[in-house]
Amino acid sequence: MEVLEVIEANTAEIESIYELQKKNQFSVGNTNVSARKAKLIRLHDAIIKYKPEIREALYNDFGKHPSEVDLTEIYPITSEINHAKRRLKKWLGSNRKKTPIALFGASSRIKYEPKGVVLIISPWNFPFNLTFGPLVSAIAAGNCIMIKPSEMTPHSSGLIKKIISEIFDEDEVAVVEGGVETSEKLLSLPFNHIFFTGSPAVGKKVMSAASKHLTSVTLELGGKSPTIVDETANLKLVAKRIAWGKFLNTGQVCIAPDYVLVHESVQEALVLELQKRVGMLYSEEPAKNTSYARIVNKKHHNRLTQLIEDAISKDARIVVGGESRDKDNYISPTILTNVEGDASLMQEEIFILCHCS
Repeated sequence: MEVLEVIEANTAEIESIYELQKKNQFSVGNTNVSARKAKLIRLHDAIIKYKPEIREALYNDFGKHPSEVDLTEIYPITSEINHAKRRLKKWLGSNRKKTPIALFGASSRIKYEPKGVVLIISPWNFPFNLTFGPLVSAIAAGNCIMIKPSEMTPHSSGLIKKIISEIFDEDEVAVVEGGVETSEKLLSLPFNHIFFTGSPAVGKKVMSAASKHLTSVTLELGGKSPTIVDETANLKLVAKRIAWGKFLNTGQVCIAPDYVLVHESVQEALVLELQKRVGMLYSEEPAKNTSYARIVNKKHHNRLTQLIEDAISKDARIVVGGESRDKDNYISPTILTNVEGDASLMQEEIFILCHCS
């Protein structure tokens, strides 16, 4: 996989786009249902048009299989667009409400209005899905939007910018590429709303920056997602669901099963079923299976390797997988047991591996 250099955006360029959108926000905010629906249709058509390029970009960024791209990236976007188109008229309408007797003589309605200029900071694990999903809502609501995609998936980020620049003017929707410095420059501006998807650690920084301008925020953050298996469970079905949910996108999913709390009487049987299921999904040699992607970069590969080593140093045991390869950021589907509560695996969002306690 080719590694591209990250180039930070120029401050003057960022401020120029922001000012253009501030001047244009009321024009965009006053657009009607037909105009907004037309924008969503253009976006839908562009996603379909660029489907081959989207598949290629995600393969270049971390070896994602085309069928997985269709399922987890393209289909969710087109579904989101279709959902918004169906409900747009209702969303833009006003809903009459009962007026309290103390306000006799008045009438009450709820009318939803655009925020203004909004910032979307999207993550690397589903770069198209988690960029265009929030974008669809922001367009439907009549906002101007600046997008900062992740620098960790540069092929995807570059294509996102190409798609957006093809169908929108900068004074309405614009993509700004770059790394941490670019994010900090953007967060220094007084946006009307910020939508961030990512880790809790970065989410705190986003919220802190937003508070300086009293900017409202939507934070979609990761965490620890336990799966509980008791002695009455259908272990074949459980293993099928855990393995699919855990190792989809090589485990790089914020809502994937993070660890398993399993009744001791069925632990060994569950591990055996998981081992069988992993073999069915990715064969006995996942490294040679084109359906199994890679860790997004060396930094995350090394982080995960260290998490495994830390758990083993605290008496955890690898019962499935455990293979790691530096040259292409490969880590096999891995299951550990006897993981202590103070191990880093139990403290951090891991984004891969599965462990049974």
